[in-house]
Amino acid sequence: MLGVLLALALWLQPMGARAAASSWVTTEFSQLRLISAQDFISGRQSLSFGIQIRLEAGWKTYWRNPGDAGIPTFFDWSASQNVEDVALAWPAPKRIPFEGLDSFGYEEEVIFPALVRLVDPSSPVRIDVKVAYAVCKHICVPLEAHVTLELLAVGTAQETATTAHRSLIQRFESRVPDRNGTQLDIIEARVGGRTGRQVLHLTVGAEESFHHPDVFVEGPADVIFGRPKVALAEDRRRAVVGIPIDEAEDVTYGYEPLTITLVDGDRSIEREVTPPRN
Repeated sequence: MLGVLLALALWLQPMGARAAASSWVTTEFSQLRLISAQDFISGRQSLSFGIQIRLEAGWKTYWRNPGDAGIPTFFDWSASQNVEDVALAWPAPKRIPFEGLDSFGYEEEVIFPALVRLVDPSSPVRIDVKVAYAVCKHICVPLEAHVTLELLAVGTAQETATTAHRSLIQRFESRVPDRNGTQLDIIEARVGGRTGRQVLHLTVGAEESFHHPDVFVEGPADVIFGRPKVALAEDRRRAVVGIPIDEAEDVTYGYEPLTITLVDGDRSIEREVTPPRN
């Protein structure tokens, strides 16, 4: 599955302080930290944070579905204090080909926005997150980082840093696929072909012309969806996408629900679809 050499597992010690950001956790290949969009809780029930990863030139890290080769990124928030729940968002991925395989992920930099709901807004909060991720170039290096950050309930605001962090987080929030937007649309989903040679056919549309649409499909763990073939209509506002379905031995795609992420430049949507049986 990985298709590349796994090497050099690293355990990076926790770093944190009462500030608008944790310290950077630095390796030869990447930097990671936790940033806050606010200095203090100030009565808010929910707070905005981001996990920021910077990558050295030529290196990549992965989406929740890494594609043909890679390791999905995983976050553990369970040691946090005064936290009711965490809603993590995934910016739209990029398809990254390498030696005939397609990885889904990010290059240069990514921020994973996180909306943290508190148990008690009148008490301090401690955000404690362990991140298991991988960075890859010619080899794939699994990494683990542990970052913490504490915010007091009230205090004297120092807005300079958090304004910059808020802007960074919002920039990557804008790249999270829209679940309700109308700029893009998945008009139809159906499956054709016989068992072992099935193809997922999507008809997709856009309010403004498509540029270079791409589709990422998530479904049953033992069913792999191949590289899409896109046929654009003459007006470029509609396209038909064919995605080969590669089933494991003795497994047949049973028309289970699929998560479809459609990306075209800065536009992206996410939809849950269930192709009808023929």
